[in-house]
Amino acid sequence: MNTRQGHFPDQLDLHKFFVGDSKAWGMVMNRWGKVQRRFRVDIAGHVDAGNLVLDERFVFDDGETDHRIWKIEHQGHNVSGQASDVFGTAGGEISGPMLQWTYDVAIRVGRRRVRVRFDDWMILADDNVMLSHAVIVKFGIRVADVFIAFRKSDTAELHRAAA
Repeated sequence: MNTRQGHFPDQLDLHKFFVGDSKAWGMVMNRWGKVQRRFRVDIAGHVDAGNLVLDERFVFDDGETDHRIWKIEHQGHNVSGQASDVFGTAGGEISGPMLQWTYDVAIRVGRRRVRVRFDDWMILADDNVMLSHAVIVKFGIRVADVFIAFRKSDTAELHRAAA
């Protein structure tokens, strides 16, 4: 059992949260408030040459799967990241327990991919849970919201405790 359960960190440390295994559950809600899709994600995180690498495997409620690998650089409060379906570089800033970053990404809509902008706010709820709310924008218009809850696995906690 985690003896630090309920601890509310003052500062987000992406490496500390994501190194090891974690899981996430989320949903996409259109601009009228209707849930469009639900999904879960298995995430394996490790450090390579000082950068955080997140291997994300998505399963959607309609059976579709997706895979994304993020390479994230974190220097001070500044965060930048790249993934194969992200255009250019994601960029943002950590302030206390929160990361706010933006990126353009190709998302699947039907049979095609569409470029949209994500304005993503990730908030550390406690040592083991992070919440995310991203606004998806196309042509300056809010088209959807994504809500995600991340949770560290017990295995990840054991790896961190041993380090």
